[in-house]
This record gives sequence, C-alpha cells and structure tokens, in this order.
Amino acid sequence: MTVIVEQGEDDPHDLTGSTPSAARPDSPFRILSLSGGGYRGLFTARILADLEERIGAPIATRFDLIAGTSIGGILALALALEVPAKQMVALFEERGDEIFKKRWSFLSYLRSPYTQASLATLLESDTLFGQRILGACTHRVIVPAINHTTGRPVLFKTPHHPSFSTNYKDRLVDVALATSAAPGFFPRHVFNNCQYVDGGLFANAPGLLALHEAEHFLGQQRPNLHVMAIGTMSAKFTVDPHRNRNGGALDWGGWKPANMPKRLFGVSISAQESLVHHLLGHAITPGQYHHLDEDLTDERARAVALDKTDGAAREILLGSAAECAKRALGNASILALLDRPAPKPTFYYGEHANSAQGA
Repeated sequence: MTVIVEQGEDDPHDLTGSTPSAARPDSPFRILSLSGGGYRGLFTARILADLEERIGAPIATRFDLIAGTSIGGILALALALEVPAKQMVALFEERGDEIFKKRWSFLSYLRSPYTQASLATLLESDTLFGQRILGACTHRVIVPAINHTTGRPVLFKTPHHPSFSTNYKDRLVDVALATSAAPGFFPRHVFNNCQYVDGGLFANAPGLLALHEAEHFLGQQRPNLHVMAIGTMSAKFTVDPHRNRNGGALDWGGWKPANMPKRLFGVSISAQESLVHHLLGHAITPGQYHHLDEDLTDERARAVALDKTDGAAREILLGSAAECAKRALGNASILALLDRPAPKPTFYYGEHANSAQGA
C-alpha cells in the first residue's frame, strides 16, 4: 500500500489516531474541499464570496479543515490566510488574461503554451501571499501535488500534527505554483531541488484526502464529518464517434497532436470529480455531504475551459456561480453548517504554534 504523505513528513507510515487538536467526539468536524479547473476556479471563488457575504465572516472560520487542488489549492491557501474570496474573484476577472497569456512555443512541442511567471508575480503581492510561508496560515489546510523528481504524490500541510515539521517552512507561492502546474499548460514548478506537477493528476477533487486527514491525523470519527465540496463546472469529456479510435496522437490531439496532454488531463480531472462525488456520497452520513457544482450543456462547454478567460467565459462562470450559491443559501443544512465558527485549530510549529508537544 502506498501512503500519500506530507512532503518531508517525519514518519510517513504513522497513521495513528488523534492529537490534542481533535474536537470532542460528539461535535461536528467540517471540511471544505475545493476542486481544480484552471480559470473555471472563478466559479468556485464567486460561490465562496457569496457565502462569505451571507455569513459576514471569512468562510475559513466555519471549517476545521480546508483541502484544495490546483486553482482550488490556491483558493484554499488564500482562505486559510483569511484573504476575502471577493478579492480572489477580482483577481480572476481583472488579471486572468495575464495568467493565461500565450507565449511562442512552436505548436507546444518545445515548451508549454503558458508560463506561471505572471501568476507568481500576482501571488507575491503583499495583499495576497507575499513572501509568507505555509505556517502563516491560521486555518488547517492540505494541498496535493506530485513530486516529479521522486515520482510520489505529496500533500503540503499546515503543522496541525506533531509529525508535520517540514512543510510549514515552504513559501505559499511555491506551494501554489506546485499544485497548479498543469501538464500541457504550464511548465513544472521547481523549488527545494524538486520538480512538481499539478495535484489534479491524482486528486483533482481532494475530498477523500481530507476525509483521510480528518480520521487518521486529527482523530475524527466518520459520523461526525461534514463535507462541503465545490467544483469548477468540469465538463464531461466524451468521445466523438466520428473520430478515429486508434488511440494515437491524432486521435487524442486532433490536427494538433500537442493538444493530447491537455485533453488527457481534462478527461482525468472530469472523471475524478464524478468518482469522488460518488464515493463521498457513500462515505459521509446522509445530509452531511454537500456538493456545489453545475453541469455544462454543450453550448456552455464550448465557451469555458481551463484556459479561456474571455467575456463569454466570465459571464457563464459568474452567472452559474450566483445561481449555485443562491440554491446553497436556501438549503437549511448548509446554513446550519455555516452557522457557527469552528474551534481554534492546534498548530505544533511556526508562528501560530499553540502546543508545546511539537516545539
């Protein structure tokens, strides 16, 4: 069995029980899970902004653990710092074209069509992440990526367990760029002498990872877990029966075979979203799992994509998010979930350390 571990975790095979940070056995433990999807994260950010407006507080104050992958990971890190979600909406709307500005790449054969340089510059702003490290987060967060140097999936985590004594020193910007280095779109992100690629390759919908984290590292019992998962309107990638079905580069990439990685990545994240939604529906007590997402019709699917940032894409993403948030705020179970703040988390290292156990 392969155990997905924190990057640098002291004992990766120690999945033993609770820590002093665990809540009372009879109290709800609330998880927020944010999926990846590139620019479609505008949909997620708008929902979060509407929820924050309703409760009049940072959404992170209502959850005991936040998990996010790729753009969902960037949003999760921002929420864990209590950056207002409406600020992230503005970032998408005003600077999306900069993030997805194409560079010359000879049909994407020699290098990826986009660079993360603009995204890095935006995230390094003092109003966002600046030069702060993961230990600066005031709420528990986990963010998946793949360490392509070692070939292992990893989770970047706040120091909410005594064995998590390494990740909290990593820059938030590096964690954000590692989890969002989507193959076929962006180059691999390199830091700490390792190359990283998008966590969406194995955990685009990170709800199951958060479930594992809560049970095995935070001592929670399954019946006490409540999960809110927010998707990114991931299109269901299906086959055109008129195309050849031989499985080659022309089959997957069309007349531009360099598109093959993009389409394979799209199939992967779409299928994962459906699978995790199904499994969480079985794993979580009925009424304690909420999945906020929208299906894309054929017409809308042509207007939005991981790297489409034009006015049509924004209209669909923002309009769909507003309707989704409206339905969520009309749901009594979701309102109850957001009704009161979560207990203050225990951290063992870093600037917010409040336990002597890990010091």
